[in-house]
Amino acid sequence: MAGTRAGLIIGLVALWPTVGLAQTATDAAPRLPRCEGTVTRLSPPPRSAPAPEVWPASIFEATGREDEALDDVLMRAAGAMGAQSMGAAVLDADGLWSGRTGAEDAPLFWWASAGKLAVAVAVLQLVEEGQMSLDDPVSRWVEGVPLGERITVGMLLDHTSGLYSSNEAASVRADPRFRTLDELVAVARDEGSLFCPGQGWRYSNTNYWLLGAVLEAVEGQPLDQILTRRIVDRAGLSGVRFVTPDDALSDMQTLPPPDDARGEVEVHPAWVGAAGPMLATPEGAVSLLQAVLTGQLLPTERVRSMLDQPWPMFDQPMAYGRGLMLYEVPEPGRPLTWVGHSGGASGVKAAMVWSPVDQAYAAVVLTGPGSAEAAANALLRTRGRR
Repeated sequence: MAGTRAGLIIGLVALWPTVGLAQTATDAAPRLPRCEGTVTRLSPPPRSAPAPEVWPASIFEATGREDEALDDVLMRAAGAMGAQSMGAAVLDADGLWSGRTGAEDAPLFWWASAGKLAVAVAVLQLVEEGQMSLDDPVSRWVEGVPLGERITVGMLLDHTSGLYSSNEAASVRADPRFRTLDELVAVARDEGSLFCPGQGWRYSNTNYWLLGAVLEAVEGQPLDQILTRRIVDRAGLSGVRFVTPDDALSDMQTLPPPDDARGEVEVHPAWVGAAGPMLATPEGAVSLLQAVLTGQLLPTERVRSMLDQPWPMFDQPMAYGRGLMLYEVPEPGRPLTWVGHSGGASGVKAAMVWSPVDQAYAAVVLTGPGSAEAAANALLRTRGRR
């Protein structure tokens, strides 16, 4: 059985591509396009919305349980990938399993871009409350954004704004540090937009930095307080918090130094802001996803609308909606769909997903090399596919 399980881990790691949502510098910066009247779409069309059987997600009691088979998969996955540390949780009808390996005393991990889900939910709560519309231009709240009068809140959520991702600029990569929103917008303006708003799709952290600014402008509070009140307090979560620019991160699992061979540069969670604001235990992350997908934070129809136009992501088996991702799992023999959000940055990979076929949630975060999605799939397969 142990040999079979080891082969399963190795096969899944090889099968699933490493997901990286942090991009590297482009060879040449695009120029600001002329955007007048109706623009012609350049990128492939969105994929179909997920099948009706994906919804609604199930609600499970987070009663703790032990599972030696999952413990073993966690250890083997970390070893096969060469991860320095890994934390994971699985929530299903049998309760909540969790485990970690290689982790220090710090209870929380950084979830990188997976934290964008919390930002998107807070924005959509404001839409539900009538305080803003998905069609509102970002120029209503933030000045100086390139083509800001044409870029809508909805375009920021689903990465169809065309804004350059400021973290990709050579000047930013050469000088890693905290930057204000004005500095980040200036970088995006200097680099130029990739396309006219609504004309294509391109993942850009600048979109979510701006959404964080919109939230603060509407609510009149710092982002961490807004997300705590709207996400953690409303859902009654534990083991989840959001970073601040001066955060000491004393409760966070240490990140390894950047891997020069992989083109990584130093990233500090307190520098990233609304593009990746969440620290959490695996248990907290899996509970957050359940709260989002089961109507505890948004009406179910609003949650479904987050994936009514999922845009293909790079060459990955994934698509991006309004702060929620749709996964096409490379599972031999039958199609398998997940809903959730991944994150990737220098030294960390994370994923929190809901699998309708498995009727289970899984959350995995690791430091060092590896694939959080592959580990999540190994855990879900081990617990038994229904």
